[in-house]
Amino acid sequence: MFFLLLLSLSEHVEFVIAYILATMACVTLIGFYLGAVLQSPRRGWAAGGLLAVLFASLYGLLESEDNALMMGSVLLFALLALAMLTTRRLDWYGLSQPMENSELDNQVTF
Repeated sequence: MFFLLLLSLSEHVEFVIAYILATMACVTLIGFYLGAVLQSPRRGWAAGGLLAVLFASLYGLLESEDNALMMGSVLLFALLALAMLTTRRLDWYGLSQPMENSELDNQVTF
């Protein structure tokens, strides 16, 4: 949907304005939806904010033609490192097993 909006808007306005409008539309929609799904508007808008930062980073990559490959590689490496660090203590094999009542009491929620 983002690229369809971007393409259609960029036919009528400058690319940077079309990018901003398409980003705002998609981030707002996804943030609103996640707020309802997660039953917390704050979490939905926080996820939307992170998505907006990602779109801004991608725009920076688009604009830096000469350094796009290097900057994109560094960004992907940083995101992979972040994912690995945040999930290093997650028991992937225990996710499919049902929890007992005593485990539910000890579970940390965010």
